[in-house]
Amino acid sequence: MRKFLMMAAALFAFVATVQAEENKEAGIRDALRGLNAMVPIVDVKPAAFPGLYQVTLKSGETLYTNDTGSHFVVGDMFQVSDAGGLVNLTEEAKKGDRIALISSNDASDAITFAAEGEKKASITVFTDVDCFYCRKLHKEIADINALGIEVRYLAFPRAGSGSPAHMTMDSVWCAAEGERKGLMTKAKQGESLPAANSSCESPVLAQMNVGRKAGVTGTPALVLEDGTLVPGYVPAARLAEMLEVN
Repeated sequence: MRKFLMMAAALFAFVATVQAEENKEAGIRDALRGLNAMVPIVDVKPAAFPGLYQVTLKSGETLYTNDTGSHFVVGDMFQVSDAGGLVNLTEEAKKGDRIALISSNDASDAITFAAEGEKKASITVFTDVDCFYCRKLHKEIADINALGIEVRYLAFPRAGSGSPAHMTMDSVWCAAEGERKGLMTKAKQGESLPAANSSCESPVLAQMNVGRKAGVTGTPALVLEDGTLVPGYVPAARLAEMLEVN
């Protein structure tokens, strides 16, 4: 009987702790909404720093607040490592969020340039068909694939909805699956493409929204398998070094 009572007490304490935590998180959401009803809060959870909570906004920004939401700061949180260096805890948390975001995207909607032979690594690239450095990276796609690196393209038309890049990318993504890679190459070579079928449900804008949530602000933007975001063009040889591909 005593063992049963101890187990029941432990369970009650656990439930009470969970409920208290949920109440705090709800209170933080209410406090921040009080500042601006349009603040798009995605997630509230305890931060790595004791006593603080991490608030993730729909824009991808991160806030840190106390347990009542009365005070908050915007920026990255760092931890001093045992080796004496600094660990960016905010970025470490965002890595997991990026992996989840990209995983939520339908894999068949990515335009994939497969690795030659054994696949040693995979990267996701948010791309625009018009940007200079996106085209420069694409010129090296064969070299990247030859190194055993798979490249998965997701759309990110920087000029936004209705832009010429958006329309071109709709044409690429709305084509038959076997034609998309060739059309991607043609688009990045500056060639004109036929307009997309009006009945096509293009994933381009949805992918751009995923990119924004992942913290993408320009193209190309590379997301590595561990969730690291690498902005800008990276030459094939340097990419192989980063991914430790031999």
